[in-house]
Amino acid sequence: AMSSIGLPNGHVFYFLEGWTEWSRILGFFLIYDFVQWSVHNSLHRVPFLWRFHRVHHSVQEMGFAAHLRYHFMENIVYRLALYISLSYLLKIDLPNIAWLYAATTLIGHLNHANFKWNYGPIKYILNSQRFHIWHHAKDLPESHPKGMNFAITLSIWDYLFGTNYEPYDGRDIELGFEDVENFPSDFVNQQLEAFQKRH
Repeated sequence: AMSSIGLPNGHVFYFLEGWTEWSRILGFFLIYDFVQWSVHNSLHRVPFLWRFHRVHHSVQEMGFAAHLRYHFMENIVYRLALYISLSYLLKIDLPNIAWLYAATTLIGHLNHANFKWNYGPIKYILNSQRFHIWHHAKDLPESHPKGMNFAITLSIWDYLFGTNYEPYDGRDIELGFEDVENFPSDFVNQQLEAFQKRH
């Protein structure tokens, strides 16, 4: 319950009062995933935000650890705050949010894994490593100069908004961004690089 972290129990969306806990969790998941997709899109289109997101895109080889390489500011931007606020507004117990977070984190690990899995028709709903590897492509296609495949858990948003791109499995493409070879390789300097003055 939210009272465990000092917030009063209750919620704003009173029309959800008759909904079951699981239907509210599903609603939370859809809203949260779409918000994450939108923010992820912005991380690529807004230069100031891209300075933080570059840390994640500095990976040049896919693997589980790639999912864990990100700037600390990203969690401040669109993870912890949204989980707490949306769970409060939708009146969802935090333990259920924890399970959902664990499941989406697992999917995130799988998306960055170096697997050959083909999800078949499920790819139009669920993000996969075949889909996500193109998001990390160093050379962006002319049709998507600002990036593509911004899906976090659900790929459906990319198909709905035309930001999908998956010509083949992509296992032979180069990953990163322009001049990634000169990007800091150690954790501390990767975190500090975004705050350095640009010339």
